[in-house]
Amino acid sequence: MAKAIEGPVSFLKSSNFLRTWSPQQGQVCELAHVRLSDCRPPPTMAHADVKDVPERPKKEVAPRQRKTSHDRTLKMIDDGIKVAEAIGAFSAWLKHPPARASTPLPPHGAARTPQTPPAPRPVPPFDIQDVPKAMRKVGMPMAAKLQERWFAGQENYSRSAPDLRNEIDQNGKRYASAMVDSTTVTMDWVLSFARAKEAFQELVQNSARTPRALDVLADKLRPYKQRSNLWTQQEVSTDVLEFHRKFQFQLQQVNATWGQRIAEFLARSTTAGGVPDDLTGALGSFNFYAAVAFAQFEPMGAHTEAIVTHIAVYVRDSYEFSDDQYLGHWSPSHVAVVPAHQIAAGNGWLDYPVVQGSIHDKDSVLYPVTNKDYRDWRQRHRQGGDFMIQTDRLSVKLESPIRVVL
Repeated sequence: MAKAIEGPVSFLKSSNFLRTWSPQQGQVCELAHVRLSDCRPPPTMAHADVKDVPERPKKEVAPRQRKTSHDRTLKMIDDGIKVAEAIGAFSAWLKHPPARASTPLPPHGAARTPQTPPAPRPVPPFDIQDVPKAMRKVGMPMAAKLQERWFAGQENYSRSAPDLRNEIDQNGKRYASAMVDSTTVTMDWVLSFARAKEAFQELVQNSARTPRALDVLADKLRPYKQRSNLWTQQEVSTDVLEFHRKFQFQLQQVNATWGQRIAEFLARSTTAGGVPDDLTGALGSFNFYAAVAFAQFEPMGAHTEAIVTHIAVYVRDSYEFSDDQYLGHWSPSHVAVVPAHQIAAGNGWLDYPVVQGSIHDKDSVLYPVTNKDYRDWRQRHRQGGDFMIQTDRLSVKLESPIRVVL
């Protein structure tokens, strides 16, 4: 680690009730034993391909032997002897109770026996698996749910960006079905955020009709021009990746990643804008995708015209920790970031915990967390599954059909 700055450090800490940043001060902590923990055992694996999970060996049970009447008689005699012995011992204790042991006082002026010093107060541990609990306290329940899913997933990741797009895991195989989540995040939830709804409307009303989008749309529909119509849901009903490959023709970006949002705060040293919300915590930077839902085909001289009357809009986003972005300083109840002037000298503040008060007090230490910490946790525990988020597909009837010549 780089050498930390000396003296107090100023930072912005989440004010959970108001959902804003609160200016705070603390001390940088360079103690080796005060650091983010990854030692807690992983949760029970809940998201895994069954064939990839080793079967637990069955416990051998010795055959039960049937007791005879002779065995039961011997047991009754033995139990009776034990009861009689216990009663006799108790009676003897009542008649002659043991004398109390007394500790003699040392003679006047003699040195007293030194007392064992009290054990040092422990520092309340903060494990990386506690981050989801803190997320709930700062108003990010969906982000917490997705992160807990990652911890409970089988070891899974992609080795490159193309593999990630195509759902290819570290072994060169297609993602197991358990690593595609199509139920947790819904379009209703995403559209409950104003900026997401604004991007959705921009996609439907404008972006789906750009020249580039129309070129892609024509290429996607050309193989079907001999038909009278096309219901894409009937072509690919359950394979969401295949649907995405065959019929998606435009996208609309929303948001910035959590790390990018933190970087914005680092760059401008301000409390404006508020703490990143649950949409940022859950999805970071993501895309709305537009795909063909229904199209008709009509002859047009030597060509064919495709008329798209309905499109399907959905979110498809990977949940993974592939880079080394700084994700803030976390405690059991808060998240904090440091303004730019504190790190301008390159003195390594982001590498260290920061303390407010005593390190022994609950919630007094804020620990730096990065994407790399999650990869390190996965390598240590052989668990932690990157997965693909896929929302439901929202069918939208266009006010004015999209027409392309094939």
